[in-house]
Amino acid sequence: MPASTYAANAILNHFLRGVAAVAPARLYVSLHTADPGNAGASEVATAAWPAYTRLDAAQGGPVASGFTAAAGKACTSAKELLYAPHNGVAPITVTHFAIWTDPLAGEMVFQGALTAPKTLKPTDECIIHANDLDIEVN
Repeated sequence: MPASTYAANAILNHFLRGVAAVAPARLYVSLHTADPGNAGASEVATAAWPAYTRLDAAQGGPVASGFTAAAGKACTSAKELLYAPHNGVAPITVTHFAIWTDPLAGEMVFQGALTAPKTLKPTDECIIHANDLDIEVN
């Protein structure tokens, strides 16, 4: 899974320069209709899904409770994320996710592809179950 420039720079500065990385207060999971790349492109648009919003990975708990402890250069999501029902008028196909430091803007930390694209029709819910998002550093 690609780390964003933000995350890669923080890792390099932390380990190679002794500059402590500042942990985000919260982490948010976004949905994307194509590869977000390094800039977080193709996030689901509220024009297409008005109720869409990024979700807090820790569901209001301590930020550390949103993901499992890292082992083997990987961790996984720890909480179930239930997005509001799709209240747009046309289907939306979600192919990727990203993890952010802010619910609206902020820095993208990691991103990746879903195991399989998911087409959401109006009124469908999108659920990401605990342990479904795998975060891996290569």
